[in-house]
Amino acid sequence: MIRKPAVAGYFYPSDPAVLRKDISKFIEPAAKLKAIGIVVPHAGYLYSGGVAGKVYSRLEIPKRIVILSPNHTGLGSPFSIMSYGAWSLPFGDAVIDEDLANKLKASCDLFEEDSEAQRREHALEVQLPFLQFLKNDFKFVPITLGHIRYDKCAEIGKAIADCIRKEKEPILMIASSDM
Repeated sequence: MIRKPAVAGYFYPSDPAVLRKDISKFIEPAAKLKAIGIVVPHAGYLYSGGVAGKVYSRLEIPKRIVILSPNHTGLGSPFSIMSYGAWSLPFGDAVIDEDLANKLKASCDLFEEDSEAQRREHALEVQLPFLQFLKNDFKFVPITLGHIRYDKCAEIGKAIADCIRKEKEPILMIASSDM
C-alpha cells in the first residue's frame, strides 16, 4: 500500500528542489541530542517550519520512529495504525516499519489497521519531509488518534512504551501537535 501525499503543494512544496531549499532555511547547525520523544508542530511550513526546524536541527534521528498525530478529518478509526507499505512524498517513499507496527498492534487491541484515518490527514505527513531531509534511511510507524478518553490514551501510551523498551535499537517518538 502506498499512501499518496495529501498536503504536498499546500502545507509544504511539492517540488523536491523547492522543498529542499525551504527546509534548508529552517535547519541550523547545532549539537545533536539523543531523545526518546519530541513534540513538533504540524501547520504549513510558513507557520510551523521555523519551530520544526529548530527541533529537528538538534535531534539525532534514529532509524526507527513512531509518529503520533491527531485525526483532524474524523475519518476512520480513532486508533488508526498502518503496519505496511509506504508514504509517497516529494523526496521519495517513507517506508513503514512493519515489524514494529505489528508488535504495537499485538500489544494493544485498541489499534486498528486503518489507512482511511490517515489518507487525508496532514499532521503526520508534514513531519516526514523534515525527517527525509536529515536522514533518508529511517522507517516509521504512523498512528493517528481521534477524540478518545484519557484512559484509552494511557493504555496506548503504556503499550507503545512497553514495545519500545523491548527493542534493541533506539526508537524515537514524535508527537505532531497543534501549538
